[in-house]
Amino acid sequence: MLKASYIITLLGGIGIFNSCTGNFINLPKHQEYTISKAEESLYGNYLAGRVAHIRQEYDVASKYYVKTIERGFVNDDILNKTYIILASQGNIDEAVKYANMSRDKGDKNNFIDVINAVHLFKQNNYKDARKQLERINEKTYKNLISPLFNAWSYVGENNYNKATNELQKISSAEEMKTVYNLHRGLVAEIFGYEQEAEGFYNKIINDKTTDMSFRALQIISNFLVRQGQKEKALSLITKYYGSSNMKEMLSSLSDKIKSGDERTSAIVKTADIGVSEVFLEVALLFKAVPVGYDYAQMYMAISQYFNPNNDIAKIAMADICEERQMYNQANKYYDSISKKSEMYYPAQIKKANNLSNEKKYDAAVKVLKKLLRNNPNNFQILSNLGDILRMSNNQPDAIKYYKEALKSIFYESEKHWPLYYALAVSYDRNNEWNKAEENLKKALDLSNRHPQVLNYLGYSWLKNNINVDKAASLILEAYEKEPNDGIIMDSLGWVYFKTGDYKNAISYLEKASELNPQNAIISDHLGDAYWLGGRKNEAIFLWKQSLHQKENQEELNPRVIKHKIQNGLKNIEALQIKDEKLKQSLHSLNDIAD
Repeated sequence: MLKASYIITLLGGIGIFNSCTGNFINLPKHQEYTISKAEESLYGNYLAGRVAHIRQEYDVASKYYVKTIERGFVNDDILNKTYIILASQGNIDEAVKYANMSRDKGDKNNFIDVINAVHLFKQNNYKDARKQLERINEKTYKNLISPLFNAWSYVGENNYNKATNELQKISSAEEMKTVYNLHRGLVAEIFGYEQEAEGFYNKIINDKTTDMSFRALQIISNFLVRQGQKEKALSLITKYYGSSNMKEMLSSLSDKIKSGDERTSAIVKTADIGVSEVFLEVALLFKAVPVGYDYAQMYMAISQYFNPNNDIAKIAMADICEERQMYNQANKYYDSISKKSEMYYPAQIKKANNLSNEKKYDAAVKVLKKLLRNNPNNFQILSNLGDILRMSNNQPDAIKYYKEALKSIFYESEKHWPLYYALAVSYDRNNEWNKAEENLKKALDLSNRHPQVLNYLGYSWLKNNINVDKAASLILEAYEKEPNDGIIMDSLGWVYFKTGDYKNAISYLEKASELNPQNAIISDHLGDAYWLGGRKNEAIFLWKQSLHQKENQEELNPRVIKHKIQNGLKNIEALQIKDEKLKQSLHSLNDIAD
């Protein structure tokens, strides 16, 4: 709920991972480590930990690092790695031991103070927890984290006045107003001051300058239900229902409100859960920018340490895993979310996407079809099913689900062009060009002539040797909109190739290959241009290379490529562009060719 402009300031002042921590979780994957037989017994566990660390298997890495320390191999580096990884996994009670060992060896990393403060708070030693955090002089702690942390420590000590006095320290900052009002309301609730709590919650509800987070929506609607104001809670949900990204979550929350009453349990009812909300808020703040992911993971782990049942924290932690391509670990978080949770639907959607990223298409389809049984006309599920089936080259079923997704639309708008585009691709790959062309034209209209659609339609016409002038015109328009797109550059090169201008074809196709060096189709095209341009050895090299490249490999015909490697390429009859103005436009493009 903090403004995005506040993030950079926080990153600049947080100073958590100073000293030797560096990139505290991830290690470069390309590093290799060797060890002699004589050293094996001494360093075996350490090296096993390093390998697991590199592979991002953090639970395994921490176990081996701990074994290494227990067997007497202790240095600054391994201590640092051990407590950081343990803390990042939420094992604070174990992390504190190695953090303090590292502090005794001179480690000045102030995250050690955070670990100690969190551990002491969990042990209900609130006074010493505050003292520990006060050791950190960073501005971000003084102005944000410490006041919130201290406020909830005073809640733990049942001291309302001191809790509210701490929160008052952040009340004057415009960026902090929503955070202040939310925590002020929560503290008032816990102490039984419902009218005062409602006043602070209403400030959030009535603030038109800041969007309410889903977490705040959960907390405030939960309060309203317990106050007998169910209709107000439902009205609040309706206000946000227009967001398609939150529709299923809001629908689930709405059902929970309808079934609730004054006996409904409060979401935040202890100091531990309250301080968990503090670290969740800070974690989500850092997660908003890629350079903050490491900080986000640490704070998220602390949040879960205090409240392991917060599904929003699980979703956020899974997001971080996905950014690091740790799809299996992300799906473990998603699987831990109950079917009764508002977060179940988005968790399952994301799980299916992760399975697809790992090319486990059958498993991904199974997850989505299970969701579809309870949401039979859900646009997102239907379109996602179409995408996964298209990627797994099951075009008939992909077409089926895309068409069902289109039927589920209440009114057509520009946001639906990607669906028409995807449907066209499936029709094209299913050798139904007329239907593909029809849907591409629809996508072109809805997308306001998106360069991707311009390029696909133009290239397809060119590939089929039809509508040559129109094809070249669409590709040229796409190129003018996206001059540094390798795929569009390839199509422009293909315009020159198909019209017999091999010199310019080579120039543009070489640039396309530089932009997309792993694209099999581009390599194939460049090989063709080289052959007809008289550079036959280079052509054979490119054709051979295309057989081993990953991008667009499914569109390549290996039999055709092997035939060209053995027999070369016959001369082709050049297509003719009749529009003189278009012909002049193509000739005038000299930014690359010259």
